Amino acid sequence: MKLTTTCIPCLLKRVAYEVDLCKKDKAMSALVECSKIVAQRASDKISSAEFASEIHRCAYAIIGERDPYVKLKRKSNLTAMSLVGQARRYVRTSQHPLRAAMRLSIVGNLLDFGISGSLESPEELKREFRRLLDKRPGWDDSVEIERLISRSKEVVFLADNCGEIVFDGILLEEIKKSGPKTVLVVKGEPILTDVTLEDLEGLNMENIADEIIETEGLAVGLNLWDKNVNVGLKKRMRAADLIISKGMANFEAMSEHRWKAVVYLLRAKCEPVARALHVKPNSDIIKLVKGRIK
Repeated sequence: MKLTTTCIPCLLKRVAYEVDLCKKDKAMSALVECSKIVAQRASDKISSAEFASEIHRCAYAIIGERDPYVKLKRKSNLTAMSLVGQARRYVRTSQHPLRAAMRLSIVGNLLDFGISGSLESPEELKREFRRLLDKRPGWDDSVEIERLISRSKEVVFLADNCGEIVFDGILLEEIKKSGPKTVLVVKGEPILTDVTLEDLEGLNMENIADEIIETEGLAVGLNLWDKNVNVGLKKRMRAADLIISKGMANFEAMSEHRWKAVVYLLRAKCEPVARALHVKPNSDIIKLVKGRIK
């Protein structure tokens, strides 16, 4: 997905949010420096994920904190863990557990803070959990996806946020029951609320998949624009029978490229992403794309 004019104020708002989490006195300097990047680099030719990565690298350098979201990430994980019993019952009692696990995974995608269309706090998920599970997806290819998973030998799963990963674990369990090898991709460095291997270990979830791969570099979504980064991972993704891509940032990066088969699981929290997916804003998406999204 390419950068839009709507993306720019959203990015600067997110910068202000993350500075406010730990270094309030750095807010003005962070916004000034990030605005310089907007002036120099903003273009409808650059992918929104690449541009967002440049903005957040700048903000992190000014903040001087390796992981500004660390407390929020832990809170999200604790909230999700407190709902595991309900989540497992929801999947177990469904006529179609794998499809139910996909919907559950999207509910976890709302644990994404500092942007519109997401939850205000982890606690809100507890209050709204059942209602969110009952919401009908705006796009639902889960029947076809279920068949494809059963025929796949290897599924690559691109993780998104902390908290969300707890519900992703239940989805990965259901995928494994269909037979394919599961490869989970997590961030190699902390960025926003995205899950890292360190976060997984803190949850005792390091065995969540058959294999775990860490990304290279500090990037929003998956860095697919630098040919010298994530070289081995890109090869695995091209060879995989199916890729499952969680969240908007991964969609923004992945939709720029052609893949054998990719499933997008997310809440379309903003108008540009919703437009790219041909749905209304705030729709839940279970979308299978073969080739490149049109």
